Amino acid sequence: MSNFEKYVIAKKAEILYSLFMTKHIRPLGYKNLALPITFAAVASNFMGVWFAFQGFVDAAMVCLILAGIFDMFDGPIARRQQKRSQDELMFGIELDSLADVINFGFVPALLLYMSGLRRWFYVPFFFLYILCAIVRLAYFNVRSIKRFSDSTIGYDFVGLPVTSAAASFPVAWLIAQWLPSPWGKILLTAVMLISAILFVSPIRVPKIRKKQYPIVILLGIILVIIYAFRI
Repeated sequence: MSNFEKYVIAKKAEILYSLFMTKHIRPLGYKNLALPITFAAVASNFMGVWFAFQGFVDAAMVCLILAGIFDMFDGPIARRQQKRSQDELMFGIELDSLADVINFGFVPALLLYMSGLRRWFYVPFFFLYILCAIVRLAYFNVRSIKRFSDSTIGYDFVGLPVTSAAASFPVAWLIAQWLPSPWGKILLTAVMLISAILFVSPIRVPKIRKKQYPIVILLGIILVIIYAFRI
């Protein structure tokens, strides 16, 4: 085969690849009904980070709670999309996990830093928490893809879901306000450490059923109201 023939084949392959990308890759990715919900969760926590840098940690915790509520709905909404291809499903899984790394991995650690955990000896706890959150989400992705390949349905999580941060840290922050300064910081650090361990533990946590959604939302609203009075 001459160099010219090789060049023609390479150009044809490049054109076919370009057509495939044009057909399947859009500015917002593959078709996904939950995309606005996922973006709303990220936007909520983005505002939370802004509030934290302005010194309003209470408002930032409210944004974290709202991000958790948004995240609760993206899965059920995505599953309403009929006849999803493997690429569409994997795109949804990856998108959700990447958003969760920010929303419930990086942001909670940042909020605790802004709340006063700024000494050097808190750094290992921050690192451990974020690392375990990433490992937890990577494991979740592998398990979800395997379930899709096997056409099975999962009714529980292996390890504590990282979305639990939307409840554990706001509650711990409220309690910490009633404790003397050293003990409040110890509580927040302990919650971060325990969460990190549970993320990668083999415990099985049942998924929230649809009939339990109103209870979870009600608890979230109560928590937001408590924060509203503080603010």
